[in-house]
Formats: sequence, C-alpha cells, structure tokens
Amino acid sequence: MKPGIYKVEAIDKRTVLLKAVGESEEQYTFPLVDFTHNVSVGDVVEIWQEGIKWKTKYIEEKTESLSSHAKDFVKRILDQE
Repeated sequence: MKPGIYKVEAIDKRTVLLKAVGESEEQYTFPLVDFTHNVSVGDVVEIWQEGIKWKTKYIEEKTESLSSHAKDFVKRILDQE
C-alpha cells in the first residue's frame, strides 16, 4: 500500500476496499479496525504511515456521505468528554 488519498469503494466484515483518487487506478484493501474514524462507503480518506503504523484521516471536504459527517461529528463530541 502507498500513502495517499483514497475513496472507500466497499466494506466487508474486516476489510475496506480503497481506490486511489486521481489518475491512479490502484486499489488496496485495508483493515477496518485500523481506521481512526467510523468509515462508510463513499468516504474520502487520507492514509499515511508513521513508523510501522498506518494512520488515517477522514477528508471532510471531499466526502459527500451525510451519514459519515454525522458519525464523525458524534465521535468528535464523545472524544472531547
């Protein structure tokens, strides 16, 4: 897997199918439990590596799913408490 920006194409029980955003047609699977937010199909995420761990970030401006925005908002509120 390469660091970059990906769109979530599909989610099964344990993995997420990611497709690179942009000119690249690369696809990867990524463990669902490694996401730092509640991911949904259609989300746009940034993935990079820090040391040996992969990190993820939800890209709010490029994600069109209303449910993803709601899940992210609730998670932020719970994290602040």
